[in-house]
Amino acid sequence: MLYDDPVFSCFLIDESGSMSPYKQSVIEGQAAMVESLRASMKCKKGSLFVAQYLFSSTVRALHPFSALQPKGPDKVLVLDDSKYAPSGNTALYKSLYYLLQDMAANLASAAQNQVKASLTIGVITDGEDTEKGIDPAEIKKVISELRGQKFLRKSVVIGLTHSRFTQGMLDELRERLGFDEAISLTQSDPKAVRHAFVLASQSAVSGQGPRP
Repeated sequence: MLYDDPVFSCFLIDESGSMSPYKQSVIEGQAAMVESLRASMKCKKGSLFVAQYLFSSTVRALHPFSALQPKGPDKVLVLDDSKYAPSGNTALYKSLYYLLQDMAANLASAAQNQVKASLTIGVITDGEDTEKGIDPAEIKKVISELRGQKFLRKSVVIGLTHSRFTQGMLDELRERLGFDEAISLTQSDPKAVRHAFVLASQSAVSGQGPRP
């Protein structure tokens, strides 16, 4: 029994080789993100469900959608050295398309049970897709459909920018994917990675619900 309309929040976290120098910052930032989500009103109302995926050359689920509890215990995992090992390339498109299919299934199930659920997507990456395999136009189409069905509450891509992944490239990526927002953080700033996770948690519980 839910006290509020549920929000399904999905986070896609870059685990490619270029993230290796920031491994500890990612581990600490992701833990801070989960704690921030636990403190949210949606979580306190028992209506926040979280899924986390890591991606490099392939995508892997850290855990499927799970109800987040204000004080735990629950099935929402935090990263450590054994769970986060950056390597490989950046299969952003394939990974995002995969998790969108997973999300659509959860939303369809909620709709069948006459539950008015909404969805948030947060992507944290430090580079462009290098693997191809999926046309980003397909992702944009799914995003548009979710928005049109009033399922999509918020979609944001948070980019750790540098000389080979500029603000302009991040903005182009947002447009290519059909996301609502792109947030740029300078990779050279030691606090940028942690801040990326803080912004991701804020995006997950902000807003008033799906667009009219």
